[in-house]
Amino acid sequence: MRKAIMTLVALMMLVVPGTAFAQSSDGQVTVVHGVPGLTVDVYVNDALTLEDFEYGTVTDPLTLPAGDYDIDIRGADADPASDPVLTELVTLPAGANATIEANLDGAGSPTISVWVNDISNTDAGNGRVTVRHTAAAVNVDILANDGVLFGDVPNGAEGVADVPAADYNVKVTAVGDPSTVVTEVPALTIPEGTNVIVYAIGDLGAGTFQLAVQSIGGLHTAPAGVPSGTGGDLSTGLPLWLLASMALAGTAIVAGGAKASRQRG
Repeated sequence: MRKAIMTLVALMMLVVPGTAFAQSSDGQVTVVHGVPGLTVDVYVNDALTLEDFEYGTVTDPLTLPAGDYDIDIRGADADPASDPVLTELVTLPAGANATIEANLDGAGSPTISVWVNDISNTDAGNGRVTVRHTAAAVNVDILANDGVLFGDVPNGAEGVADVPAADYNVKVTAVGDPSTVVTEVPALTIPEGTNVIVYAIGDLGAGTFQLAVQSIGGLHTAPAGVPSGTGGDLSTGLPLWLLASMALAGTAIVAGGAKASRQRG
């Protein structure tokens, strides 16, 4: 068991001013389950919030008041009084668009990652792609239409890039060897004004490696509030999972401190 305090306030300073971040006292949170072989119950401030939460699921975003949230993760149907598998105290600043992800670190151990999503405006005709390597796997290259979009990406890093809105053939390959394809998405649509966030999750060696996706729209204009988005699993055609209740890679590769950063306790 571990207890970490992860603060997003410093990360928020990296977001371009003048976006919707400063326009709301609330924040938005999406939850990603990237730990294979473990169905869990998620408690927020001691209240059961996600029940039987399955691997590969990306929730729809929820608007939450800024503040501190105790996140406890237990095995499905475990005694609420039992020790959690993972526990975090997460601070959600006003106006943040954040993702809380249960995932595997480079050694294959479960952990919780907190990401701040880039919701700065995109230029006309452009969308944004973010790739996050949170799988128990070696470094990889991310290719778009057979060109390297993000190279030599380690576990715990992300890449963010604005690209023309279009459909892209996306491949995850061995570093420097585009012929060794780990996984492929034949047609990933990057719409104008949308940040499409792709998560590499699971364990490559155990055969559970897969991709999951989150989308945040409304970035081509100055929105009146915090942009929301959708969640889904690339392997199943991007269906949406509705969260019923919750009180609760120019290219940049970032491993804990650059554009659109993450902070892990």
